[in-house]
Order: sequence, then C-alpha cells, then structure tokens
Amino acid sequence: MIEFNSSFWNKMDPGYYDRNFDNLNLTNNVQHLWHYLTFLKQIKFLTSDKNHLDYACGPGTQIGLFSKSNSLGYDPSEQQISYAKKKYKTINKNFTSNLEDLFTIDKFDVITINGLFEYLNKNELAQLLTQIKNYSKIGTKILITTPNYSGFFPIIEYLSKFFGIINYEMVNKTKFKKKSLESFLLSYGAKNLKVIKIINVGVFLAIFNSRYAIKTENLIENVFKNKIGFLLMAEFEI
Repeated sequence: MIEFNSSFWNKMDPGYYDRNFDNLNLTNNVQHLWHYLTFLKQIKFLTSDKNHLDYACGPGTQIGLFSKSNSLGYDPSEQQISYAKKKYKTINKNFTSNLEDLFTIDKFDVITINGLFEYLNKNELAQLLTQIKNYSKIGTKILITTPNYSGFFPIIEYLSKFFGIINYEMVNKTKFKKKSLESFLLSYGAKNLKVIKIINVGVFLAIFNSRYAIKTENLIENVFKNKIGFLLMAEFEI
C-alpha cells in the first residue's frame, strides 16, 4: 500500500505551490519559474483531443493553466483537492481524492506524475506503476519528473532546509540518477523510454528577471542538449 506522509503534507498550505501563479503571467520568483518551466515541457502533450490524468496533482496548477485536455487531477490530500476545485474546476477540468473516480473516465491518453517518485520507496513505486497500468491503454504517454541526485539538487535541498523554507528529509525516500531511473522504469515494462535533464542554474536569475532567466535556460539546454539539469523528466509507455 502506498503511504503518504499526511502529517508533513497537511502542514503545508493547500495552495503553497500555486500561490505565485497568476494565470500564465511570469513573476520574478524562482519557485514560480521552476514549476512554470517544468509544466511547459509537458504542455505539448495536453491537447484538446486527449484524456489526461495528473496523478498527485497538488493544488491543480498544471491542469488549471497548462492543459487543454479533458483532465482529471488526483491527490490523496483533500485539502489540496478542495483548493484545486475552487480555483480551477471547469467542465473539462476536475479533481478528486478518491482513487475510484479514476475509473469513471475512459482510459487516459496522457498521465503526468510530477514531484512524487522521490517521496515513495521502491515497493511503493512498483505499486504505483501497476496502478497506472489500470488507467492506461496501448500507447498511453506517461510523463514523470523527479530530482536528479547526480547533480546539484542535493545542494538545493540543503539550502531549503538551512533557510527554513521546507525540509524534505523526512519525506524523501528514493533518490534517482538518470541511469538508475532508466533501469527502474525498464524493469517494470517501460517502452519507448526517454529520460532527459531539465531546469538549470538559469532559473535562479528569476530573482532579477524571469524572461532573462528563461533565455538563459534555453541557451543552456541548446548548448548541453539536456545532458545537465536539476530534474529528470522521463517519457515512456507502459
């Protein structure tokens, strides 16, 4: 059974990761730009002809602002779902904390899982991938992001703790590097797997100017061809 550390997550404001978003307007805020750039990498998959599941959707930002699909967001936190419904629910965007509701839509064309893998152990991740198969059809595109622990992300984590922002030590269970993530996903049947690295030092320039930060991020990606980055993004079918 997948265990979520409710004592940790329930202490966090329901809209914590969403509060810097004002539609798609850019703000000079590192956290905002970090999530903005992550979701932007996946927006091309969330077209109007797709059924989309955002698993562990949190406050619903990706569905609310980046999806044109028929989207359903699932999160075990009723507080997060309440926030998401209040802010983002529409005729083709809905949210639930009940897993059974995931069977009310025809099997999904796209499933996004952002910022969850690191909070589950290997057994729980195996259960999650088994669950995902139940909601998938042949050719379903699955997109996941998780920190890249072969890079500088551990420093970011330490600074977050040091400055009293968020201490993730009590919830982080699995620390992937590119090769270990590839091996893990392949061992559970991932097909057409592609893992790239995203989000680089340019994101920190957002404290001065987000548009300049984006240009710097794009330059770094073009030069290094997604071979470096704080996050791993995997794209596969299962």
